[in-house]
Amino acid sequence: MDLGDLILNACKSRRQSLAAVCKVSGLRYSTLHSQISNKREIPFSSVDRIAKTLNLPLSYFSGDAPAMTFDPVSTSNKDQIETARLLSDLVNKQTSAKSIYNYQLSIDDMLDWLIANNSQLVNCKELIEWVNLYLPAKPGDLTPTPYRIGPKSLTSKYFGVFKIETYKEVLNTYDEDAQREIIEAHLECASKPYLITDKRINTVSNGVRIRGTYRRLLAPVKDVEGKKLTLGFSKLTHFPRT
Repeated sequence: MDLGDLILNACKSRRQSLAAVCKVSGLRYSTLHSQISNKREIPFSSVDRIAKTLNLPLSYFSGDAPAMTFDPVSTSNKDQIETARLLSDLVNKQTSAKSIYNYQLSIDDMLDWLIANNSQLVNCKELIEWVNLYLPAKPGDLTPTPYRIGPKSLTSKYFGVFKIETYKEVLNTYDEDAQREIIEAHLECASKPYLITDKRINTVSNGVRIRGTYRRLLAPVKDVEGKKLTLGFSKLTHFPRT
């Protein structure tokens, strides 16, 4: 069950229509209805208002499944067990209610900024911390070539990749299918204003199986000197997994 379904069920459980809840919460019904109907990202601030209006805990809207899971490939390998435990603790900490309050940047926020600035890296002192920048992918590339790693990006926060030099090292530990999907997405976005995909990840890295879901935005951009780059922004999600 995705977040939109959870919101609709919450309204139903309180015998309230979505329109009525929006009115009390100070939300625009047409916007929220469109986000739910089109499976678009719903800002945390909206969820927070709905939770308060319906007198429900925020945990109600997180679903039962964690956003990302880490399991050792070998249950007898102490190093793999410890690595999986540390990664799991990190994700749980980042996705706690406290972390969510500190993290309200959404895909819609990023798109608004891109469109407002004609896909140029201007007016982005805060936003730039949340994204990775890559050199445009070329046919024949096996992996994206990083240009800058954002210290608050998903890559940094959950996988400890803070330097360009370590990006490919980590990516090369993924299985071939995962690597192929990533580079193909970079190639595809070159001919589009932006590319948004909901991804399920199920791969092995350094002896740890990583399973989870995230929403990824890729977009061609230019810096202030006209250099062409590819912007990448991702967020963990909670939509159902198979």
